[in-house]
Amino acid sequence: MTGSRARWAAMLGVAAAVSALLTATGLLAPPSAPSSERPAAQDQDACTVLQAENERVGAPTTLRLLALPGGATRRLSQAGFWINAMGYSAAQGVVYGVADGTRGGRYQHGAHAVRIDSAGVVTDLGVLGRAGARRPVWSLVTGATAGAIAGNRWYVRQGSVLYTVDIDPASADYVRVVHRTALWPLSLAVGVDDFAYDPADGLLYGVSATSPGGNSVVTLDPATGKVAVVPFLRFPAGGAYGSVVLAPGAVYATANREGHRSVAYRLPRDGSGPAVEIATGPALVSGDAAGCYADAAPPPSTSPATQPPSPGPSPSPNSPPPTPGPSPNPNSPPPPGPSPNPNPNSPPPTQALPPSQEPVPAPVPEPPPPPRPPPVEQPDAAVPPPAPTPAPVVTPTPSAPVPPSRHARPAEKTEPPPTDTGLRTEAKRRWGLTALILVLGGGAAAAHRRRHR
Repeated sequence: MTGSRARWAAMLGVAAAVSALLTATGLLAPPSAPSSERPAAQDQDACTVLQAENERVGAPTTLRLLALPGGATRRLSQAGFWINAMGYSAAQGVVYGVADGTRGGRYQHGAHAVRIDSAGVVTDLGVLGRAGARRPVWSLVTGATAGAIAGNRWYVRQGSVLYTVDIDPASADYVRVVHRTALWPLSLAVGVDDFAYDPADGLLYGVSATSPGGNSVVTLDPATGKVAVVPFLRFPAGGAYGSVVLAPGAVYATANREGHRSVAYRLPRDGSGPAVEIATGPALVSGDAAGCYADAAPPPSTSPATQPPSPGPSPSPNSPPPTPGPSPNPNSPPPPGPSPNPNPNSPPPTQALPPSQEPVPAPVPEPPPPPRPPPVEQPDAAVPPPAPTPAPVVTPTPSAPVPPSRHARPAEKTEPPPTDTGLRTEAKRRWGLTALILVLGGGAAAAHRRRHR
């Protein structure tokens, strides 16, 4: 080796030693990724929700998994039901929803309760009736649009009433309405098309799309029914907000229709910023969401919603791990699937079938009330005050001419006044004088005759 080569080798050796020293001290470590590029799992608001999308009136409902706050969506399954008012039970690991019908049409006795597992399999639990009813009657929650679960209580809004449904599988009133609370003021309540439960204060949080609400975040108190506006929390003006979920630091809500699309927004709960668009989808006539899931969502199932998922290849490393199934603890609720019905008075849960295999409901002696069409979530406009009624204009009616009677006296004709008034007066005087002379003369002649008799 020549002297030049020896010097170059020595310099390279020194550079390598210095580089190793800097790397060990962290001075050459790669810069950390900005917060916007970090995985969503590191965000305190990261969660996955189940979203029900109805692009037209009637079944089927598309079930999607929406990853927050990133906004990535994956189609999970297509259910043969018209589903709304969903709520997520973290203890049971399933979602409950209100179904107004199937592909075959609306149910005979109104809404049914359905259960949705992590794979998107939907199980029909029968008529969502009233507690204590001995036979099926028209369901009180038919057409419900908002739902949320707190423990074993499922809160469902239908119209101006908040219904409480028991979802304890061991209860005799399983999937039965056990309580009702009137909501007030009505102007705010009717504009809430979904809400989520916050265990920190025991309130339900939703978005009121009516004019008094102005797309503001509102709270609903399940105990009193009071609806109140949360100051400084407002979503963009648009259609009804049919999907609402809560995270520790944000409110997520999806507007059903803004032009030709649906839009999902994230709004900080502390009011530190405006609502930000995070995802878009097809325009919807109604929608709903349930979550947030405590763990990451399971991989999407390729099997139909009415059949159990078939085993397939393991998920890729980039997909989130599956949701753990029910614990083997004997005190935990039974896993989803066919199981004995704990309520002897309620219909047994049945697995949803394709349209060609769906059972035909048996006729009942008492006909149900007239069915109501499934709801279409639209913002309720404020009712304008009635316009003052103008005073009626009375037009006099011309009286019809009375025909002359046969015995009616004819009207006297008016003769024109004489034009020779002076001449006629003079003639009258002459005639009067002449008559006087004749009278006097006649009287004198008569007297003369009497004297000479």
